[in-house]
Parts: sequence; C-alpha cells; structure tokens
Amino acid sequence: MKKILLAALLTGSHFYAKTQSIIIKDPVIEKMVAEVNADSLKGYINKLVSFGTRHTLSTTQDSKKGIGAARNWVISKFNEFAKNSNGRMKSELDKWVLQKDGKRIDSVADMGNAMAILKGTDTSDKRIFIISGHLDSRITDVMNRTSNAPGANDDGSGVAAVLECARIMSKTAFPSTIIFVAVCGEEQGLLGAEHLAEKAKQNKYMSCNYY
Repeated sequence: MKKILLAALLTGSHFYAKTQSIIIKDPVIEKMVAEVNADSLKGYINKLVSFGTRHTLSTTQDSKKGIGAARNWVISKFNEFAKNSNGRMKSELDKWVLQKDGKRIDSVADMGNAMAILKGTDTSDKRIFIISGHLDSRITDVMNRTSNAPGANDDGSGVAAVLECARIMSKTAFPSTIIFVAVCGEEQGLLGAEHLAEKAKQNKYMSCNYY
C-alpha cells in the first residue's frame, strides 16, 4: 500500500510540474484594473436609478425622467471621459424611429443607442471590440412605461460597467477600435442590439467620421 501511495504521489507531482504555466501579467492591463473604482460604479447606478423609469417607450422630452434623460446623461459622461483621449474618443447618440410592431412596440418609438467610439491607432487593424449593456428598464408589465422601474441591477449595473470601462480605457491607446454602448430596447425584444449588429454588419462603423 505504501509503495502504491508513493507512486501515486510521484506521478501526481510529475503531472503538476508539467502542467504548470508561468503567467506574465501585462502591466498596462494591471494598471487599468487597479483604477476600477467602487464609488464610481455606485454613483453611476444611483444616477441611472434617479431617472425613475428607463423604459424604451418612456418620455424622451423630460430632462430629468425617462429614457431620453438617461441616454443624454450617458452621452454626457462619454463626453467627459473623451477629454482624456487626446481626441481619439467621440460620442454619438445613434437615433432612429421605430414603427409599431403589434408586439411590444405599441406606438412610434424614438430609439437611441448611447455610444462612444475610441478610435484605434493602427489604421490597418480593422477589428472592432464592443463593450455594451442595455440602458432600458421595466417592471413586471413590459408595456408599462410610466411606473418607476429603477433597474439598478438589470441593467444599471451593466451600463455602470460600460461607463467605468470607458472612463479608464479612454486614457490608453489601443491598436483596434473599441465601442462603448448603452443600447435601448432590450426589454422590448433586443431592439437596440439588433440595430447595432445591423450597422456593424454593414461596416458603418469602419466608414464613420472618426477615421
């Protein structure tokens, strides 16, 4: 029994030694990770909650309530972060009008994805990386656009992560382009993400004014 146990231990040690790998940490990534700030994340979420509801069909005219105020605030944060990018990052509210679909869109909808595009430094690098979360929120009744729907977790936390990534990464030059986006219409059927994917498919982002 002792011989069997010793053989097993030696075999295990040999296997462990062979499977060990040396991890070399990228100092640039380490620095960015270290900059993630819990207070910033909490502040973003609290602000998003303050808009009452961020339902896709909620008002776009009120400066303090609804999806319109929320997306404008996200754009304002992107503009703030862009000041640290040496001109490489610009924001855009990608707007379009969506007609009634007889499903979860029961009136003409003023849609808008809040975006920031961080231009890559290598013009031969055609890759585009997208960091996204969905801006809209809802209560149990998916068509209720007036009741408070704070959406702190779903998906205020996701948008907060997008904003924090934009804040930190805007200060670093990357060879490829990075798009930070808070999409609308997720709760009504992934509408903002579908619009974003369609534009990417058509290569609209490679021919935009940022190049």
